[in-house]
Amino acid sequence: MDKLLSLRDAKALSNDEVHKLFSSHINPSLGKMMKMLGFTSKRPVRAEGTSIFFDDGAEVTDFTAQFGIMNVGHNHPRILKAREEWAKNKELEVWKFFPSPYQAALAKNLSLIFPGDLDISFFCNSGAEANEGALKMASKVAGADRPIVVHTDISFHGKTHATLSVSGSESKQNKHFKLLPDCVSVPFGDIDALKEVFIANKPRFGKTRVSTFIVEAIRAEGVHVPPDGYLQEVRRLCDDFGVTLILDEVFTGFGRTGEMFAFNHSGITPDIVTFSKTFGGGKATFGGYVARRKLFEKAYGSMNDATLHSTTYNGYGEEIVSAIEVINILHEENLIEKSRETGKYLLEQLNDLKAHHSLVKEVKCVGLLCCIRFENSVAKLAKLVPGKGSSHVISKLTTGGIISQLFENHNILTYTPPHDFDLLFLTPPLTITKQQVDELVTALDEVLGVNFSESSQVFLKRYMQA
Repeated sequence: MDKLLSLRDAKALSNDEVHKLFSSHINPSLGKMMKMLGFTSKRPVRAEGTSIFFDDGAEVTDFTAQFGIMNVGHNHPRILKAREEWAKNKELEVWKFFPSPYQAALAKNLSLIFPGDLDISFFCNSGAEANEGALKMASKVAGADRPIVVHTDISFHGKTHATLSVSGSESKQNKHFKLLPDCVSVPFGDIDALKEVFIANKPRFGKTRVSTFIVEAIRAEGVHVPPDGYLQEVRRLCDDFGVTLILDEVFTGFGRTGEMFAFNHSGITPDIVTFSKTFGGGKATFGGYVARRKLFEKAYGSMNDATLHSTTYNGYGEEIVSAIEVINILHEENLIEKSRETGKYLLEQLNDLKAHHSLVKEVKCVGLLCCIRFENSVAKLAKLVPGKGSSHVISKLTTGGIISQLFENHNILTYTPPHDFDLLFLTPPLTITKQQVDELVTALDEVLGVNFSESSQVFLKRYMQA
């Protein structure tokens, strides 16, 4: 057996060695994509606020927040301090047999930031697990004779079997997996289609066989906002038919859209809300859901059912103290208001950019959830790409070229979402400044002014060589 690598050995690896090991033992195709984008040529060595610092001395502005995780920024000093104090005091890591004062405080804080009687919390590891738990609760409440779960055609709720079954945006990938039965898709924002499903599955006497509707208040990828009044009508329909309404706030929660949660824009109170990403402050893989008290009591209120849904890892000490700090930081540093104001400013600047570049087809922002849609200008290069996945690669050429140029030439990190490669996704930490927005727009203006056939060919050449 080869010598086991130590932490010191890992730190001493060259960038080429890191890429080779990643590609050999983790994900070859993802390693190739990272190389195409220019992300393997240098290594992050430190991160703080909105900046990532690299081994070549570069300071890169992070407009991704690492897929929306870092809403309060990288390595926030308050979160670091809370975790350091926890470790220094050698407090109990996992509270399984005793009620934790820290979990109790976190759950109380969540009851204060959610409306109505959304005041019973469950903690877990990820957004997918939170959505699994929410779906299970709704199913338990409804009973076995009401098995139907409705979701929308553009949606993403996770990659477990159950959450894949209600993730419309994963429909192409879902052909590889056996999905759960009784999952019905309706168009996002179409209240009539939802009502039709409720009615079509209602016998002459009794309740509809639909138990659950799971939806994102704002579909994060593509920044799809439903029509005015949609969520209010959804709430009314679910009340009329006795259907549990789950709102997925995994991406949009904790200030991303300029409100604490995206559903706050509508003024409704869901039955269950799921969350993750920012919840762990970038220091913990942490998620959960909050449910209305009457729903929780119906599902798990008895002693026999108290542990019917549980998980081993539901709140390590460092996770809990990180989450407590996240919620307080959001309030005390006015990051939700900053998200709203800076997002409005970013939208104005991007619309001005759109007026000067025909490549930009559309821009959208709600708070600091933003995207830019490009026209694919390099389809003619498709014939140069061998293999069955050529069209998949071509759809990434324009956006991939922009991402790599922003990173390599302007020290700005951006990304494209997993289901729509014509989009440039902008989800920076909520601490991003207007000056940094100006720097992004100036860089984009320069990048969009180059010959895209040439820049895309550079991207394509890297693909061929990776």
